[in-house]
Amino acid sequence: MDRLYRISFLTLFLAGCLQGNPICRLQVGIKYLEKEITCPDSVFYTPTEVEDNCIVAALACSIKELSIVKAECLDNVTNWENMQHHIDSTTAALQMMIDKDNSTTDTSECICEDMRLEKSFKDFIQNILHLTKAHAAKRG
Repeated sequence: MDRLYRISFLTLFLAGCLQGNPICRLQVGIKYLEKEITCPDSVFYTPTEVEDNCIVAALACSIKELSIVKAECLDNVTNWENMQHHIDSTTAALQMMIDKDNSTTDTSECICEDMRLEKSFKDFIQNILHLTKAHAAKRG
């Protein structure tokens, strides 16, 4: 009987504590990009101080800018193919996050490319983290 209790407890523990959180994994992946990639000469458009109705559109803009990261920023990385795969995975995870939310990504009030929105790579990555957290809180 004691063994049955242990097995039940372990099952509940594993089921409750080891569930994967896609937002957490995505944020870890974005932080990895920030740590491994330097892109000092490029600027990226990233909407900041975004209203709730523009979070999805801002994430869509960030996805487009990640393709620019692949084109312009992978010259100095040691494992080029791994970084390219990691950017693709991050892009796919962001796209799935947007697809789960059935709102539009083309909102006329949401500006994507404007000279005032130009940021460095580090600021761009930090803004993606902020947008994913804001999106998760909005879906709450």
